[in-house]
Amino acid sequence: MPKFWGWGNLIERLLFGIDDKLMTRIADSEKWDGNKADLAELVAETSLLQPTVVPIREAIDWIHASIYTTIKAVKFSHFAPACGGAIELAVITTDRPFRWVQHKPLNSALL
Repeated sequence: MPKFWGWGNLIERLLFGIDDKLMTRIADSEKWDGNKADLAELVAETSLLQPTVVPIREAIDWIHASIYTTIKAVKFSHFAPACGGAIELAVITTDRPFRWVQHKPLNSALL
């Protein structure tokens, strides 16, 4: 199962329909009669299923989409902007060292 840091709750809500903090708040609420396991089971029925193993190109595309979605969600929310700009991606595989997948040019800070 993937784990997200920073604005992880945005991606968790997109993929699973709920994030851990919201699930805990609902389960602990006086308006919910079941327990947290009941709520997790109910939410799991509508979650987007993700493959556990994908080719490297698909994994890179998935990471890029997650970052892009987070940037746009924060941009159009009421929260202070905490992310944005060009997305830079690199990959390290078992057979090849560090390499850029998407990288802005070095002179972009000057232009």
